[in-house]
Amino acid sequence: MSRSTDSHPPERRASEHRSSHSPLGTRRATLKTTSSPSSTPRSDTLPRLSSLSTELFSAHNSPAHSPRFAAAHLPSHQPASTLHPPLTDLAALDEYISADPSALVQLAPALAQHLARFCLTNPADCGEAWLLVKNLLQELEQLPAARAERDSTGVASPRPASPECARKPTSVVNVHGEKWTDDYAWLTDREDPEVLKYIEEENAYSTSMMEHTKPLQKMLYTEFVGRVDEGEHSPRVTLQDGWTYYTKKVPGQEYRLHCRTRNGIEDVYLDENLLAASPEFENASYFHLGFLKHSPDCGLVAYGIDASGNERHTTYFMNMADGDRAHDVLPDRIEGVYEDLEFAKDNSVFYTLLDETERAYKFMRHRLGRDVSADDLLYHEEDEMFFLSLTKTCNGKYILLNSSAQITSETRCVSTERPDGPPIILFPRRETIRYSCESHADYIYVLTNEDSKNNWLFRISVTAFSDEAARAADPTLTDHRETVIEHRDFVLIEGFELRRQHLIVLERSNCLQNVRIVDLSYTGFNAYHYMSFGETVYSLWPGTVREEERSLAKASHFDTHIFRFTYTSFVQPKQVVDYDMAERTMTVVYEEHIAGYDPSLYASKRLFATGVDGTTVPVSIVYRRDMLGQEAGAGVEGGVEVSTGGGEEDGVDNDQQLPCSPSAATTPGTNPCLLHAYGAYGAFVNPIFSSSRLSLLDRGFIYAAAHVRGGADMGNGWYEEGKLAKKPNTFLDFCSVAEHLCKERYTTPAQLAIYGRSAGGLLIGAAINMRPELFAAALTEVPFVDVVNTMFDSSIPWTAFEWEEWGNPMDREIYDVMKLYCPYTNIRGEALARNAYPHLLVVGGMNDPRVAFFEPLKFVAKMRGERRRYENGEIKPFTDGDDDNEAGKVYSLADMAGGTAIDSELPSRATRPQLLLRIDDAGHGGSSGQYSFLESLAFEYAFLVSALGAPLQPASSLSMSSVLVPASATTGSARQSRYQQDESSQSYSVANSTDSLATDGRGHRGGRRKKGGQDAMVDSDEKEYRRKAKGDRGPNTLFQWVTNFF
Repeated sequence: MSRSTDSHPPERRASEHRSSHSPLGTRRATLKTTSSPSSTPRSDTLPRLSSLSTELFSAHNSPAHSPRFAAAHLPSHQPASTLHPPLTDLAALDEYISADPSALVQLAPALAQHLARFCLTNPADCGEAWLLVKNLLQELEQLPAARAERDSTGVASPRPASPECARKPTSVVNVHGEKWTDDYAWLTDREDPEVLKYIEEENAYSTSMMEHTKPLQKMLYTEFVGRVDEGEHSPRVTLQDGWTYYTKKVPGQEYRLHCRTRNGIEDVYLDENLLAASPEFENASYFHLGFLKHSPDCGLVAYGIDASGNERHTTYFMNMADGDRAHDVLPDRIEGVYEDLEFAKDNSVFYTLLDETERAYKFMRHRLGRDVSADDLLYHEEDEMFFLSLTKTCNGKYILLNSSAQITSETRCVSTERPDGPPIILFPRRETIRYSCESHADYIYVLTNEDSKNNWLFRISVTAFSDEAARAADPTLTDHRETVIEHRDFVLIEGFELRRQHLIVLERSNCLQNVRIVDLSYTGFNAYHYMSFGETVYSLWPGTVREEERSLAKASHFDTHIFRFTYTSFVQPKQVVDYDMAERTMTVVYEEHIAGYDPSLYASKRLFATGVDGTTVPVSIVYRRDMLGQEAGAGVEGGVEVSTGGGEEDGVDNDQQLPCSPSAATTPGTNPCLLHAYGAYGAFVNPIFSSSRLSLLDRGFIYAAAHVRGGADMGNGWYEEGKLAKKPNTFLDFCSVAEHLCKERYTTPAQLAIYGRSAGGLLIGAAINMRPELFAAALTEVPFVDVVNTMFDSSIPWTAFEWEEWGNPMDREIYDVMKLYCPYTNIRGEALARNAYPHLLVVGGMNDPRVAFFEPLKFVAKMRGERRRYENGEIKPFTDGDDDNEAGKVYSLADMAGGTAIDSELPSRATRPQLLLRIDDAGHGGSSGQYSFLESLAFEYAFLVSALGAPLQPASSLSMSSVLVPASATTGSARQSRYQQDESSQSYSVANSTDSLATDGRGHRGGRRKKGGQDAMVDSDEKEYRRKAKGDRGPNTLFQWVTNFF
């Protein structure tokens, strides 16, 4: 689905913007989006309903909508579908609803408010108003029966047949001597008109099959928008130029404003909305401000724009100095830049360039005013398994160049004070060893996994790196190291930061995050304390989510005692907190506010499942307290029953249309459940608040996140047990968690949906192949599903880099395991034919540089094809892999893990489950704008709600408040939430730190806290969270924190 670019008014074109951008050169191919014709109401129904409305509304004039509604919906990028005419203009309303009848859902709150206002202001007419409403309700009750009668007489339009994709077998004999056949390899050609036509057919089919959920989509979208804090702004940072910098939202617009204020005057120096509407980007399929960096003297800003979703940025430079030329965009323009860019103190610019596989491979230096073609190449990374990234140290002395593979890194540095010299190598690459460096006073602090699994921290004097004799004898300067924090088997050191007087160490043990504060004014490193928090399950991140604010705070806080971090949990919206490490006090400098949110209604807790090999697997859940254990639909009005049909109808090959009312096939005392996991790259699954997720919880959902092996929630050993040849542990852990939730009666297979994106999509694909009857629905975004073919093809971006995660299939052991779990390889035509697979929605991005568009495309095409082949007798059960050798029964994965999988008792479905595919023009992060993202999310939520037969309406109506609550001055003053271990109430937010200094004898606090931590689908308040700095499907640390969106 293309990003809407025609909704901005002509008067707000780029002519208002101070900069002028030249037109784009080449453009990525975009897809045609096809929408099913909206079904219109019966012609004889509209006049009757309209006449009733006329009688009621003509007696009272009212404004079209509240000021907050108008402010939120009228600006340029707000989707037009949310606007409606004044209630007094019935002709316009008639035309509006006729064009899209599902929009009546969004009109309903205004109708209810209008009726209430009428009764309050005209009490004598309430009786007559009731008669009108009564007649309307009677007519509404008759509509479903009339529609069903029409459908039974053949008036209803038949649903379209599911798309068919031609099989064009391509066979090769691989290095292991096996014939390997891929029937859909031809779908990889993005220029092939037949490929594009097939994508359009799949998109049109998905839209058509979800047409009956459009009212639900509208309702969900309205709920999402109603929770958006339109007055949100970032924490403010004052720089040396005297200006205070921040970003903020604009009501109803897709993107942010970048502002600064001084002496009471606000200066908007960059409006992303105007930039997106400029001639250069107005027709782009995607728009994302990938980075924005300020120069050390505050006189320049560099920003990069990705206009296709492939993360290649065009970099511009803006003058920020006071005067007439402020905000002028300089002539310098650099193409193909990755998202890393840093300024030296003389304003020379350091950046990295991408190669044709989207790998950062060249380290460059640019001097403003000089032709870009003359930029200095400082380092060229020739090993395709390594990529480059840049960071600046906390004290601003050095720019660090990291050359990294999955498990190996090498670090160089350039002095910001003497930027003309070549990069100096700090730590050369050594197989499986990683380094992360920072600078403080005369030392380089280093975090490494050298000779340890969970990392340790040491420091080396800067002078040692210039000792050529010492470097020649010992390149890693082993004898010059001073241990700061030694390795511990039970504690993973995630990272660290430095201030002039303090060392901040981020630790994790048993899924729980801890923060150690070391006072560097004391000799040695024994004077430290741990911060304390009021919740048991929470998540924190140093700095803020948005890169610009994080960079500014990093530069301005070094000489202070302030540690700024972001705090959140399943029930606590984001807080940005300043912790004074000297005084040990906390101040909330920003708090996310959610209209109508009552945290006391929700609770979270930690469960433990037992894996097939006896391993204990943590799982974190959040739910609505008053709905836990309710029968589906209890206490909530259901929707209108919809005729679903399905299976083979009149010889047409159809998928089952999703129901649109609460299911009767649910077990009392259980809930619909969405289970999510990632399980790759050592990523963490953290408990993060999502305002959008409330729409599921308010419909009785339990949201669960499985901390499966392959992630690092339990340390790096946990990660290593779920990669390479041990990758099947990830999928077995996930299925064990699903079984546990069913056995403990939180949910049932008929109510269980699963979700994963990117590498998490591999998990979902493997799980539904292994245990299709265990799940009722599955949703996966940009899934990595064609593992074997991709890992054999080094021309695909990042393939060589990925070998250290998944293994190289040239290795026979890796190959045998890989083809055993590869989702694309192990699609089961037999299980598809007997309707054993769950409802499935697959979402891909045409311009995704990490998971190519053809992976989800081939996956769905093969699922449709393998089912038809089995039904036609072309293939036999369990032998339908891509090669002539038996791919292996997927249940043998349990035997590999030393256990036995428990078969699901859920019978095959009577009708064919839904199989839907959406491929849009976006990249790996999906839709770039805030509101377009929410529209996509409403589609996905509607799929889940309908597939599980969950309540269509939330338990409580959405509160639309026009009053914005100011950020609390101290933590814990605004809200209270509960953690469900016992039923006691606990403070939701960060609390005071511990009072006494810790010693080495005290050290880790694992004995004081047991378990904690989880991850989720975060909100759409800023698309920054959907970006990542390295890897194909592997996230960087920031992306790990907020990588998944449910």
